[in-house]
Amino acid sequence: VKNWQEFLTRQSAVFNNDRVLNFGNEKEEQTRALDDAVICDLSQFDVLEIAGKEASYFLHGQLSSDVTSLGVNEMQISSWCNIKGRVVASFLLYLQTQSFLVLIEKEMTEHFSKRLQMFIMRADVSIKNLSDDMVRIGIRGETLHEQYIEAKSSNESLIAMPLPDERSRSIILVQAKHAPALWESLAIHALAIGSESWSLYDIQAGLAWIGRTGAEEFLPQSLNLDLTGALSFDKGCYPGQEIIARMHFRGKLKQRLYIASASIKTPPAASTKLYTENVTQHIGLVVNSYMQSSELCLMLLVLDLAFAESEKIYLDAQDGTLVSVLAPPYGLHG
Repeated sequence: VKNWQEFLTRQSAVFNNDRVLNFGNEKEEQTRALDDAVICDLSQFDVLEIAGKEASYFLHGQLSSDVTSLGVNEMQISSWCNIKGRVVASFLLYLQTQSFLVLIEKEMTEHFSKRLQMFIMRADVSIKNLSDDMVRIGIRGETLHEQYIEAKSSNESLIAMPLPDERSRSIILVQAKHAPALWESLAIHALAIGSESWSLYDIQAGLAWIGRTGAEEFLPQSLNLDLTGALSFDKGCYPGQEIIARMHFRGKLKQRLYIASASIKTPPAASTKLYTENVTQHIGLVVNSYMQSSELCLMLLVLDLAFAESEKIYLDAQDGTLVSVLAPPYGLHG
């Protein structure tokens, strides 16, 4: 990790602790992030390896997605829920030939690993943190993906996790010793941007990340995980499955995930409450946020469906900042 940070520093990276804030020109990076081919360090995520003869069976009985449907070298969005059907953590799940990789927010790694370990018991399953051995690099743009394919032809250990976007976008996992060479080859065709800027693409794609704030707050359907392949209603039991299935088959879903924007100078914290006129209770919560410019914030919100089309939705109080709400790109049917 230290060597990787030293390499990025030589590439003009400006750090705050272990996060890359920018590469010397934050405003230009923000302006060009939507239109240019980009590359960024994603050390805000950790990589866990879940291995063993019973790993597939174990994960299928713990996670919300259909783990058994994953093919080798395929990725799916997934989540782990508590017994009340609330999402403890959301993450990406990738199947290698002999093991699974979980890409999860760093702040959730220890909590997730320890709690999942409790359920392994005597099963032939192991959990290992590979974050010091594998560097995470985000790439976006057609030319970068062509360069990645060329790089992979000479290094078969490279892994790409494709993500939803109007442009080709992936998270590349690469052994730490090969990461500088890969970065340099990709950066020829790309703008290097700060780590947090990756959130912009996830928000636009309607892809929520659940960290310590917001954990055990939402049903997976409220985060649209049923619309992004992260929730299966055809599989057997897993924690919270009974409540989640009952809501799907018998109940009426009350909340969904929306994209929103607001003119503010400071991003709202996760779980900031949302209000509308003439209703005393809050009608939703902020899930993720990103400052696209000095006075424009993009967000993912979970909103009560009954008020999602209200003309006036406010942050933090009934006289708070006005929020503009949009449906995610994949629609809200299902």
